[in-house]
Amino acid sequence: MDILFEFIIELILEGTIELSKSIKVPKFIRYPLIVIIALLFIGVIGIIMFAGIVSFQQNLILGIVLIALALLMLIMGISKFRKTYLSKKNDLH
Repeated sequence: MDILFEFIIELILEGTIELSKSIKVPKFIRYPLIVIIALLFIGVIGIIMFAGIVSFQQNLILGIVLIALALLMLIMGISKFRKTYLSKKNDLH
């Protein structure tokens, strides 16, 4: 059951990411998909940041590691978002 759930979620997420990149899909479908993907990743990063802040009070090293991980994910996510959606691509297709 776990494998089936993981397969369905992965299929939905990968399909959403690929649809949001496609120029052939209308803008009124692409833009909400991009917002959904961004909110999902912001939520995950927010949960990791919150866990880091909460655990910082109990365990100093774990809190620092979780906060650093969240900041690293945030920086890498912003750079990936800029490269994927904001940069002009010179495709010859």
